[in-house]
Amino acid sequence: MNVLIAFLVSTVLSAYGSLMLGLVNASVIETALTKNRKAALWLALGGVLPEIPYVLIAIWGVSYADVLQGYKSIITVAVGFVFILIGIRYVFIKNKTAPTKEVSTEIGGHNYLYKGFLLALANPQLMFYWLTWLLLIQTGMLTDLTEGLIRLDFTGTYFYSTRIAFALGAVFGAFTVLWIYVKLASKYKDKFIDIMGNKLTVIVGVVFISLGVLAIVKNMFI
Repeated sequence: MNVLIAFLVSTVLSAYGSLMLGLVNASVIETALTKNRKAALWLALGGVLPEIPYVLIAIWGVSYADVLQGYKSIITVAVGFVFILIGIRYVFIKNKTAPTKEVSTEIGGHNYLYKGFLLALANPQLMFYWLTWLLLIQTGMLTDLTEGLIRLDFTGTYFYSTRIAFALGAVFGAFTVLWIYVKLASKYKDKFIDIMGNKLTVIVGVVFISLGVLAIVKNMFI
């Protein structure tokens, strides 16, 4: 039962976090609009795989939360600069609408998988997102909110299986949200293209630059 609860809780938390505009979901939407649905799904799959190591590190790191928090600002600022560089690249890319032919799952598809994986791996803020929630769970927040109905314990007989279930739930929740984004973007692709024309990559680039600047300003000047 503890394993199932771990999976469901992390699924909900991951889906919630994936609703927020970030590096991976913006790239997935852009790929669905300028390339095709299959390419976007490969990108989404690659983008959720780093959830596993980051979640496991966060679970392990709960006991070292004070130490990790000390490096949070430095890591966030570094990620902010990465966002800005990626955003600049998007701004200066000429947006081209791809032909309707599906991406090859043997060649092109795997390239998008690697791209999504690297994009998500370059965002260690995921670890701090999970660390924050795990700290709240550890303090009994989840138990209190559900009046003792739901408990989550990473110790005991099913120590490792609970960890794995929590990590897999994070992957499932994030991919579900990205899959919905892909479906919507693919369904309304023509309308989006008609409205934004060749400005789509510029818009995505500006979003990334804004996120990067916000991360730097928030951690250096506020």
